[in-house]
Amino acid sequence: MYDMILIRYGEMTLKKQNYRQFLRKVNDNIKNKCKHLEKLNFQNTNYRFYIYLNGESHQEVIDILDTVVGLSSYSLCKKTTNNIEEIAKVAIDIINDNRPSNNFTFKVETHRGNKDYPLTSIEISQNVARLIIPNIQGMTVDVHNPDLTLSIDLRNEGTYIYTQSIKGLGGYPSGMAGKGLLMLSGGIDSPVAGYLAIRKGVVVNAIHFASPPYTSDMALQKAIDLLERLAAYTSDGKINLYVVGFTDIQNAIRYNANSDYIITLMRRAMYRISSRFASNNKYDCIINGESIGQVASQTLESIKVVNDVTNFPIIRPLATYDKDDIIKLSRQIKTYDISIRPYEDCCTVFVPEHPVIKPDLQKVLIEENKCNLDKLLEGAYQSITKYELSTDNKFVLFSNQDKFTI
Repeated sequence: MYDMILIRYGEMTLKKQNYRQFLRKVNDNIKNKCKHLEKLNFQNTNYRFYIYLNGESHQEVIDILDTVVGLSSYSLCKKTTNNIEEIAKVAIDIINDNRPSNNFTFKVETHRGNKDYPLTSIEISQNVARLIIPNIQGMTVDVHNPDLTLSIDLRNEGTYIYTQSIKGLGGYPSGMAGKGLLMLSGGIDSPVAGYLAIRKGVVVNAIHFASPPYTSDMALQKAIDLLERLAAYTSDGKINLYVVGFTDIQNAIRYNANSDYIITLMRRAMYRISSRFASNNKYDCIINGESIGQVASQTLESIKVVNDVTNFPIIRPLATYDKDDIIKLSRQIKTYDISIRPYEDCCTVFVPEHPVIKPDLQKVLIEENKCNLDKLLEGAYQSITKYELSTDNKFVLFSNQDKFTI
C-alpha cells in the first residue's frame, strides 16, 4: 500500500541563519547512504523530504534512515490530492491494511501545512472521519486513547497519509560542527561519547593507545570494530583510527612512579599526545568518555590535574550521565557487545590497588619527573599508525574475529 517515505527534519531547523546549508547537507547524506538503491527517487521542500520507493524495500530504506543524523522522524505514507473525497478513499485502504484487530478505536489528526486551504485542521479531520466510518466495520472513534491514529499531512504539493511515525536520531547533520578527535579506549563509554558528538554534527576520528605485549591484537581489533559501528552514523561511512604505541611510556611510569599515581600519570601522557596530534592536524576539540566520579581518574580533582597538561578544548558528552544510561545508549548503537569483549586496554592492565582519587598537582609533578617522559612522548608520537576504517570494508586484524559477529 505505502509507496513512499515522508521525512521530517530534526533540531537543525532551529539554526535559522544556516537553515539552507543544513537542509542541503542532511538531504545529501540521505541520498549518499541510499545510493545503492537505484530505483529510489527523491523530492525535497523547505520542511519535508520525500523518498519514492518505486519497488525498493521500505525496510532497507528505514534501516538506513536510522543512521542518518538530523532527522526528527519519518513515516511510510501514501500521497494523494488535497480533495477530501480522495483523502478519505486512500485513508480507507490504509486503515484496512493496518487495522490492529477486528474491533478497534481510531482518530484522525491533521496537520495543515497549506494555510490557504479553506478548511481548518479540525474540519479536515472531521470531514474525513465522516466519510471513512461507514466504510470500515468494527471501528469506533476515540480521540483520547485510540488504537490507531490516521495522520494527514496536507501541504501545497499534496496530501500525505500515514499511521505511524518512527523517531529519528535528531541532532545536526555530519560535518556541520567542526572536527573532533575521540580518545577511544576499548570500554563502553568512549564509543558512546563519539556517537553523541557525531549526533551534534562533529566529524569524528579516533586516537587509541596500545601497549603490546600487555594489550593484544584482539584489544586493537575491538577498537577497530567499535569505530566501524560508529562509522555507520557518519555521512560517508568512514572513520580514521590513529594508534599510539604506549608501551615504553607505561613501563616508565610503572617502574619509576608511586603506583597510586599510575593512572593519573598515564592520562596526562595520553592528553599530551592527543593534544599535540589534534593541534597539528587542525582538529577543533578532543572528545572523551569521562563521566564525573565514575572511576578514580574521573573525580573532578583528577580531571583538573590531568587537564593541566593541555589548553586544547576537551568535550565530555557523558560528564553527567549515569552508567545505566550509558549502557542503554551503547546497546542502542550496537557497541555494547563489542565493548564487553574480555580484552584489556592499556588503561586497565596496571590498575593500582589504591589509586589516588584527589591528586595534588605538585605531588603529581614530582612523580612525573621521576619518569623522564619527554623522549618517550616524542617516540610515541612518531609511532602513530593510521587505519582507514569504513562500513564497506571490514578491517580484520584478528583472524578469529568470526566468533564476535553480532
